[in-house]
Amino acid sequence: MSVFRRLLAVLGVPAAVFMLITGLAPISAETQRSREAQNEASVAEAFTPVFRFAVATDIHINADDPTNAERLQKLFETAYRYAEQHPSYRLLDALVLTGDNCDSGSDAEYEILKRVIHDNIREETQLIAIMGNHEFHETGHEGFVRHMEQDLDPHIVVKGFHFIGLSPSPSDTWQTPKQINWMSAQLRAAAKDDPNRPIFTMQHGHIWNTVYVSRSWYTQMSVPLHMVYSRYPQVINFSGHSHGPVNNPLNIWQNAYTQVGVGTLNYFEMERDIGDSTVPEGARNAAQYLIVEVDDNNRVRIMPFNILTDDFMRTPATTDGDQQLIWQIDNVCDKNSFAYTAARKHTDGAPWFEEGDTVTVDEVTANTATLSFPQAEDDVCVYGYRVTLTNTADAKQKLVKEIYSQYYFEPMPERLSVTVEGLSAGAEYDVTVTPLNVWLDAGEPISCRITAAQ
Repeated sequence: MSVFRRLLAVLGVPAAVFMLITGLAPISAETQRSREAQNEASVAEAFTPVFRFAVATDIHINADDPTNAERLQKLFETAYRYAEQHPSYRLLDALVLTGDNCDSGSDAEYEILKRVIHDNIREETQLIAIMGNHEFHETGHEGFVRHMEQDLDPHIVVKGFHFIGLSPSPSDTWQTPKQINWMSAQLRAAAKDDPNRPIFTMQHGHIWNTVYVSRSWYTQMSVPLHMVYSRYPQVINFSGHSHGPVNNPLNIWQNAYTQVGVGTLNYFEMERDIGDSTVPEGARNAAQYLIVEVDDNNRVRIMPFNILTDDFMRTPATTDGDQQLIWQIDNVCDKNSFAYTAARKHTDGAPWFEEGDTVTVDEVTANTATLSFPQAEDDVCVYGYRVTLTNTADAKQKLVKEIYSQYYFEPMPERLSVTVEGLSAGAEYDVTVTPLNVWLDAGEPISCRITAAQ
């Protein structure tokens, strides 16, 4: 039994019940479509920020490899450049780091982290940082406090906006009951200060079964934290640890509050749902963070930025051209207006191939087949593909390989190639390529027939 499931048992919460609480909300497809339409219309309207901050996670500063330190420096450069070029509001009010800022928490890594921050941060910008699990490898709590000169659990108010964070304790992705009670008290005070404003919280691990990869990587105190956050719909909680691609549509989740996965400056990791590995080929091509803005009406706009392309990220849909990815929350205090709920599953259609799309046979040997095909179309995101080879003489012999669409790379490749192993020499196979969306709903496949070499 996993640690998380043992914790559920201790608290008397069946896993199925917690899955229901954090999962599918009882919202009709019609209601969800209405919310999505209203949200899309609102995003298109003018948005004039009065407050702005950046959020990053899983930087993993390494003393032996300067790559991630260089990416952090680019974060400062790009965030300040965006702010300076804005027509009405030109400040970056805060930078939030949600853990695994260093790869092992060594003194040498902290010195590099501090140097990058010191050389780039401006007086206008408040630094707010918490620990992750990796900082425990060497100096632990003592090293974080000594180097960062911040509380382990900060509560910092910037221009009237509350930021409340929890570092892991005693290690890894745990928090103590004392910390949970402290968070509850801080949220109560923040909500009393201004009940209409968003409250920004953070801990390193996701709340289980919320955003993408939260079923694999999460805080061990998901149950009590979820219960505390659920009392305040205005909570927007930022977390990392998972290294999930920030542009996955499931990286924002709403139910009783809002949970946002921040992405990574280090490498990608995926949910344990398709593919042979959760770490895809080219995973190190990952350097993403968020710019968050608030306007006078307490509307919140969250915009993922891709350091590697030096631009804001585009939606992973293959049908909307070059549209910027923006998540917008128009009423943080009204959970009945939330557009990014699990009910999206009922309105996100399955992906489809264009008429005339075909599977190309690149190479066939006695034991392998290399196939290629174009990307399918999807209004939200093509997540991956299931490639199936069925022996025409023996239907029980099926070879199945699943691959990601590489939506997390920009630009997304127009064609994909896959090699399937395990063919029988001389056997004939029916090949199908089935597209999958982020909910793993399947579209109609394209197909061909091949014969393995003798």
